[in-house]
Amino acid sequence: FSIGYAGHHDTYPDELPYARMMANQVGAEHHERVLRVEDLLEFLPRMVWLQDEPIADPVCVPVYYVSKLARDAGVVVCQVGEGADELFCGYPVWREALARQRAANLWFAPALARIALAGSGLVGRRHRRSHEMFRRVAARQPVFWGGAEAFTHEQKLRLLSPRLRAAMAGRTSWDALRPIRQRFESAAWEKSDLHWMTYLDLNLRLPELLLMRVDKMAMGVGLEGRVPFLDHEFVSLVLGIPSAAQTRGGELKHILKLAVRGLIPDELVDRPKQGFSVPVREWLYGALGSRIDAELQDFCAQTDLLDASAVRALVSGRNDARVWNLFNLALWWKTFFR
Repeated sequence: FSIGYAGHHDTYPDELPYARMMANQVGAEHHERVLRVEDLLEFLPRMVWLQDEPIADPVCVPVYYVSKLARDAGVVVCQVGEGADELFCGYPVWREALARQRAANLWFAPALARIALAGSGLVGRRHRRSHEMFRRVAARQPVFWGGAEAFTHEQKLRLLSPRLRAAMAGRTSWDALRPIRQRFESAAWEKSDLHWMTYLDLNLRLPELLLMRVDKMAMGVGLEGRVPFLDHEFVSLVLGIPSAAQTRGGELKHILKLAVRGLIPDELVDRPKQGFSVPVREWLYGALGSRIDAELQDFCAQTDLLDASAVRALVSGRNDARVWNLFNLALWWKTFFR
């Protein structure tokens, strides 16, 4: 069961040809559905209701429709692949984070970061992600704060209303991550940067986002999703593999690819990583644009949570998928509170 999107989208290349190739390889019955922005607009009210909390991930849309596709075909239980990227280093951004952390581990890095931090602030780049990285290195904190990061610390402060900005003064998201880091440092057999990244996302992003969205969307159509990669014995086994073996040659999912080579066509094994996603930038600033602007301005007017001018600046940038996070929050508040 696979989802595609009508038209061409730079942010999400069509992966249906690969799905058909794999289905042919194993002789599976293949079902697919092509989504249009109208499907998203129609689904929005039910999506927010099924989410039950502001999950803020547009992938809820294709997850719902692929679940419905399976359920309509008579399937009541299915297998999904959550956990494979976290256990086998499958994300390109993880490779980048590991490189940044190696640089941050140099003994002189905190001193250089403090100098860079001051310079970045002077030239008006406090809201850049590079400024956030300098801040973490200067504070001797890990550069990786999980795969669910959307806004930097300075961007959060800018988006918060003046009341919340004052209430949160002196605090950062590290306050929430510190207990996880302490558990990792006290219990991990190999306190490597890669194992920290895996441990953090197993504790945070998977249960709070990835598994949440699959369970809520699939159960919304009466489909149960099973996650074989997250069987506790399998997770325990993989966490016992040294980091050096996981990232040999700089290849993502190195061990998993070795395991399936010959069972799956090389064209699939070696293709660039592509997550299950949505052409959100094209859709956000197309048919959704005016709807998003109206909902967010209403949200800012009716609540004292976000700064209306900062939200308007983010929306007017017209090239930022993080607008969806705020849009989802506004729809959730409207459904459950207003």
